[in-house]
Amino acid sequence: MLSTYQRGPAVKRLDVYTAVHKMQRARLFNLIVELGKTGPADSTAAIRLALAVDALADELVAHGEHEDRFIHPLLRKQVPVLADTLEAAHVTLDARLGHLREVAAAYASGSADPAVLYRALASFTATYLEHLAVEESEALPALWEGCSDEELLSIVVSFRGSRSDAENLTSLIAELATLNPAEIAGMVAAGLGPVPVSDLTEILATLLDPAQLGALRHSLAQPVTS
Repeated sequence: MLSTYQRGPAVKRLDVYTAVHKMQRARLFNLIVELGKTGPADSTAAIRLALAVDALADELVAHGEHEDRFIHPLLRKQVPVLADTLEAAHVTLDARLGHLREVAAAYASGSADPAVLYRALASFTATYLEHLAVEESEALPALWEGCSDEELLSIVVSFRGSRSDAENLTSLIAELATLNPAEIAGMVAAGLGPVPVSDLTEILATLLDPAQLGALRHSLAQPVTS
């Protein structure tokens, strides 16, 4: 949930949307590509991909609930109509996800062509991308305009406090692979909780590509002193 936005030469504001949205876009895009490559006779892939769709639907529903609970109370103070609009959109998206689960279940049972699920997921993704764009282009500027840094930080603190250390760490690691080097360094510095970076060396080496890993190690290196 946490990243930062550079505003001017020295001022950074908390960005409560972009990091998790990057991960969601990547997962949706990757799953669409996998569905597009899968043949109609591949029953093993059908079950695997249907389960992936179901798991992603769970994740997106939970994400909407988190925004309703932790972000929208502050947003409603600034732009109540926008907060109401986003919450209504979450209800609509949840219904679309329910339909997507049904299409995935039919595909896994062998009673549907994989192209049907492919198109259904692509259609949902198009709608979901528009929703993310509204949050990033309208809700985020409204929060920055009307909320103090302490209020923005309270969103992150409350969200993390509602979950276990394991859940928070799992979310952080899942987001890292889709971030740029500066975002990765900021997330690692701010979000590891009780787990030191040294304990995650192997996980990070597996998760990040070489450029990301190199940039992270460089950012964490101690400065050389003469």
